[in-house]
Amino acid sequence: MEYSALSRELTSKISKDEKKENGIYFTPPSCVYNNIQFLHPYISNITSVLEPSCGSGEYINALHSIYPSLNITGIEYNKTIYDGIVGHFSVKNVAVLNADYLQYKPVANYDLIIGNPPYYVMKKDAVAKEYHKYFDGRPNIFILFIIKSLQLLNENGILSFILPKNFLNCLYYDKTRAHINSLFQILHIVDCKDDKYIETQQETIILIIKKHKPGLAIDNSSFILSISGHTIFTNDKIRFTELYKDSKTLSELGFKVSVGTVVWNQCKDILTDDVTQTRLIYSSDIQNNALSIKQYNNDQKKNYIKKAGNKRPLIVINRGYGVGEYKFNYCLIDTDKDYLIENHLICIEYISLEDDVLTRKELIDKYNKIIMSLKDKRTQEFIDVYFGNNAINTTELNSVLPIYEI
Repeated sequence: MEYSALSRELTSKISKDEKKENGIYFTPPSCVYNNIQFLHPYISNITSVLEPSCGSGEYINALHSIYPSLNITGIEYNKTIYDGIVGHFSVKNVAVLNADYLQYKPVANYDLIIGNPPYYVMKKDAVAKEYHKYFDGRPNIFILFIIKSLQLLNENGILSFILPKNFLNCLYYDKTRAHINSLFQILHIVDCKDDKYIETQQETIILIIKKHKPGLAIDNSSFILSISGHTIFTNDKIRFTELYKDSKTLSELGFKVSVGTVVWNQCKDILTDDVTQTRLIYSSDIQNNALSIKQYNNDQKKNYIKKAGNKRPLIVINRGYGVGEYKFNYCLIDTDKDYLIENHLICIEYISLEDDVLTRKELIDKYNKIIMSLKDKRTQEFIDVYFGNNAINTTELNSVLPIYEI
């Protein structure tokens, strides 16, 4: 199903930088119609609809053509987009506003809030304090759209949003998921596997949830996993449960996880080609799960650093950059020469207890057991299902990734 001519016209008028800065990505029509199909069983109870980031109006057009009696309000913050769409909706039960949704105060709540909220990271101090309890770290604006929308639902109202797939499990969003799980009924989680966005390869899902009357029992058990105290959403709980069978976490096995300590482009003055200095291991030096030292074309990026290193064995894992396809690469570092680790690698290190002093051979044996687990096909499947094309962080590696006893 093709994008409308209006979508293509508007996307050509906005620069790629502006789209990225404001999280503007028009929704594929196939995804819109797929979403609406899942709402069909509930439509008899819906009269008022809000689309809080309506873009080129794909949702408004689809809903109005299928259910012409719905009263639909669309909000669009970007003036260029608003000016391009406002003249296309002249029917009395469709209104389009040029407004900031997070400041929007409607006269009444809605039966359905639907759409594809913007996606970009904000500075925490730019976010109203009322939202701070729903996230950790720097917030993504789509989280604020979720919370705001939940507040604007009528009793039995439905929220149906297209969201980045990592919303299901990214620990930064754990508090929002816990909030949803405690107060709202999850109806559907749908993978948007074949829906292609203009100018982005972001993996997405459709999350459909319902606001029940106060006091009604909520059971989201078929969509929820509790892992190390974290609330994880999934549309394949059976497979996730199988992947955790007979496993432990690195934390439970006595390992600690940390990010490499060297930010190379902040240490240019002490980088060197002198092979007598400390080896600096970069993420690009880990190829096909082995250490393969790379020679860099960048004259400022060098393989050694004038800084004290260590010879302790440990495992490194590529943590990714959060963009593009994530490549799971790992390697055991076992050398008699001093080294340091660059900050795009995560380090896994066994922490010996006072009464558990290990020889180097015993320590290497422990690391090799972890390597065997990382090689297990179940680990790669878990990486694909859980992380998708996103970066791994230390908390997830330490307390979420299953480690199998081989």
